[in-house]
Amino acid sequence: MANTRGVFKLRKISEEKIPLDEWVNLSDVWHYPSGGPEGPNTGYFGGGDTTPGPVSTMDKLNYSNDTTAVVPGAKLTESRKALAATGNITHGYFAGGEAPSNRSLCDKLTYASDTTAAAPGAKLSANRARMAATGNHDNGYFGGGEPGSGQTTVDKLTYSTDTTARVPSADLSASKYFVAATGTASAGYFGGGNASGGNITTVDKLTFSTDTTAAVPGAALSQARQRLGATGNPSVGYFSGGSPGPRSDVDKLNYSNDTTARVPGANLSANLYEMGSTGNPSSGFYGGGGPGDRTQVDKLSYSNDTTARVPAADLSVARYQLAATSGRENALPSAPSSPATRFTDGSGPTPNTGYFGGGGTPDKSTMDKVTYASDTTAAVPGANLTAARRYLSATGNSTNGYFGGGGWSPIVSTMDKTIYASDTTAQVPGAALSTVRRAMGATGNSTAGYFGGGDSPTVSTTDKVTYASDTTAQVPGAALSFPRNYLGATGNSTHGYFGGGAPSARSIMDKLNYSNDTTAVVPGAALNVARRYLSATGNSTHGYFGGGDPGPVSTMEKVTYASDTTAVVPGAALSLARAYVAATGNSTAGYFGGGYPGPRSTMDKLTYASDTTAAVPGAALSSPTTGLAAASARANALPFADPPTPTPTSTTVPVPAPTPNTGYIGGGKNPSTTSSVEKISYASETTGRIPGANLSVARSYLTAVGTPSVGYFCGGGGSVVDKTTYESDTTARVPGANLSVSGDTTTSMGNTTQGYILAYAYPSRSDMMKLTYSSETTATLPATANLSVPARANMSISNTTHGYTAGGKNDSTSAFITNVDKTTFSTDTTARIPGSNLGGTRYSGATTGNSTTGYFGAGAIPGQPTTDASTVEKITYSSDTRANVPSSGNLSAGGRDLSATGNTTAGYFLGGKVIPGFALTSKVDRLTYATETRATVPGAKLDAARGEGGQNATGARANGRSDATAVPVPVII
Repeated sequence: MANTRGVFKLRKISEEKIPLDEWVNLSDVWHYPSGGPEGPNTGYFGGGDTTPGPVSTMDKLNYSNDTTAVVPGAKLTESRKALAATGNITHGYFAGGEAPSNRSLCDKLTYASDTTAAAPGAKLSANRARMAATGNHDNGYFGGGEPGSGQTTVDKLTYSTDTTARVPSADLSASKYFVAATGTASAGYFGGGNASGGNITTVDKLTFSTDTTAAVPGAALSQARQRLGATGNPSVGYFSGGSPGPRSDVDKLNYSNDTTARVPGANLSANLYEMGSTGNPSSGFYGGGGPGDRTQVDKLSYSNDTTARVPAADLSVARYQLAATSGRENALPSAPSSPATRFTDGSGPTPNTGYFGGGGTPDKSTMDKVTYASDTTAAVPGANLTAARRYLSATGNSTNGYFGGGGWSPIVSTMDKTIYASDTTAQVPGAALSTVRRAMGATGNSTAGYFGGGDSPTVSTTDKVTYASDTTAQVPGAALSFPRNYLGATGNSTHGYFGGGAPSARSIMDKLNYSNDTTAVVPGAALNVARRYLSATGNSTHGYFGGGDPGPVSTMEKVTYASDTTAVVPGAALSLARAYVAATGNSTAGYFGGGYPGPRSTMDKLTYASDTTAAVPGAALSSPTTGLAAASARANALPFADPPTPTPTSTTVPVPAPTPNTGYIGGGKNPSTTSSVEKISYASETTGRIPGANLSVARSYLTAVGTPSVGYFCGGGGSVVDKTTYESDTTARVPGANLSVSGDTTTSMGNTTQGYILAYAYPSRSDMMKLTYSSETTATLPATANLSVPARANMSISNTTHGYTAGGKNDSTSAFITNVDKTTFSTDTTARIPGSNLGGTRYSGATTGNSTTGYFGAGAIPGQPTTDASTVEKITYSSDTRANVPSSGNLSAGGRDLSATGNTTAGYFLGGKVIPGFALTSKVDRLTYATETRATVPGAKLDAARGEGGQNATGARANGRSDATAVPVPVII
């Protein structure tokens, strides 16, 4: 794709207001298709208590292979126990704790560098320990803890500024300590703990958007406990272990309906308390704990709710009262649906990985892939060599690796090509070496690879592989200065360096000029230690030759390209003396893997900036081997493309976010007038009471309207308006929204910005009130909005632009009516639609609908004292026409004074009265819009029989509102 996607102007750039040095190169602009960048695939366990006392140890758990290693640079700034931790995709924060007195200290862990430093501005508002922490991408929340018999305190840590402040509105529902916490992108959950000397089951929900907290009874733990651990993913949270006991129980909290149930299959592998807990979207990890200091780590697999100990992940130090966090825990942003792409050409990042292939003993075809970002290695069977062989050599460019020659008996000329993007390998016959041989040195640039020397017999031959054509040919001018084998090779974009070798140990260094394919000896770059069976890699300025024989040795020598000089760098010596290693790397580090004696699986990482080398256990090869070869897309100064480090800005853009897939039914009678609110979860088709959302006043014959985030319950024998916030399941009265006309037999309609309410105390009325959501005020509308005929006990439904009101009784004429009136929200005007009259008179029915169709169901039929309607009629909004739905869509029984709401796919008719006898029912019928068929849903029946609700139900997705709503998301540059 041509580079034609920039911004062009017919004027000089220098005339623009932005200084030239602030313009961004077009090739540096990258696009994340969805999701944005994600955190590293690792978890961190920090601090804790041991038998001698608190520690500062930080262990890093690699999720890709479930192995753990201590990271000295990331240790806490002070040894302490009973602390708490949370974080975002780039940093973790470990705050508070005891050392031995309580602390407010906050340490900030930078994942990219595995380093920790104190963040003074992020200190807690007071010294405390034994609290819990959770958060989202923007903020962390530290709640509860000691001193005293517990704290309600919640401190909010703002990641963008590294500052912390107490937020009283978010205080926990009771003073508690030894609590656990997990959460979603929108809410945190603090569960269990010790409150006033006793264990509790309480789960508090902290809504991040409002910084308010309330207990959610439906989410209470199955048993009272403290000292437990918690983790989770965007859908569910798990509260595990604890005391008294200790215990292994695991409770699972379903965020969609805020209910908790025990999951016995997920029990911990042992009875534990005071663990550190974290995880990623697929698994949770519980590390350490008591009784007794422990190193064990348990892994909870979310997909099947099972838990097992993973010995390879054991902590480096046995301890309890530790804390843990991760860049992928809870609901932190996950990986994009596809990789970031460069704006100019749509290409993705260069693979930041290395490939180690082949080797012996016995001969192998195995291919291992090292992921540099996480220092982890895993076998990639699809990339296995086409034949098992040792003493092969490898090099490549930014897209492919080339593994050539090798073998013991026979020796081959085979060239295999590994495609990094697909992790696959295939033989390329046209690129076979010019002769069969093994034990060469190999390096190259972005266009060609060079395989020099080798045996048998020992030669000086250099073959050039041209990547564009996958062909190989001898280049006589590039032959080595004399025949040798078992040498090392590396280079940059202009020159290659071939050093050392056999038959006898050599120190000679040959320099290959890529521009003219000629080779010459460079005496100043000769190795200081003559050796063979060594390996080499490097970056744009230096090459590193490591290991070898005789010895074997661990020696590392550094070639400075600018001066063609070589020197031993003692700090970069391999962790073990060995020969027959393989090496590759990226621009910041080299990786030396395998070797002999052994064979070995050891992987050493050489950090170029500090010239230091250390073994990285998580990157060890999948099996011990020797005489292998390695290649990488970023070794030897190959050009690479990476998106810039993402930086959140203060600018936001609207991004669709899922709305709650739930409905709410408030008030009515069950059997007496009630303030209770029930919540129906459409995904599971279950319904339950949510006491925290109770209305401020018990009432019946009320109505409900709402937005994607809140519902308003209006009137019902008065003028009261209550607001239910879906995210927190809490309700509060809104005095400024009081109705201008109080009464019952109320109906309503509306869109996402305003609701229209008709309050019809006897006698019936035609006037209409408008509730403006942004100001939460209500006013009577002009007569242009009045209904065509005064009526009460009628029914209303709407989409985002219009509302429809039908049926009811006109008290002034004692007539029951079939009229359908249409209200245009943009003009606040109402007019009758004669052609859309109902098929028959009815009142006290219920309505639901989606963006295209409204449905009127059930209701009392005048003159039929023993029969109520079960029929369902529909209004097609595009044509303003009415029709009966097929009989398969009719309700399971006739009824009146029922409730209805729904989402974008189905409507639910709930409760009501049935005759004869006017008994209340808890029955729920589902009307599927696409097929217009009805089914009774036993699992969704109401908590108690309920009726006389009027139109007292609403939800985030009711009446044509979308499954998603735009939320402001920071722009990341």
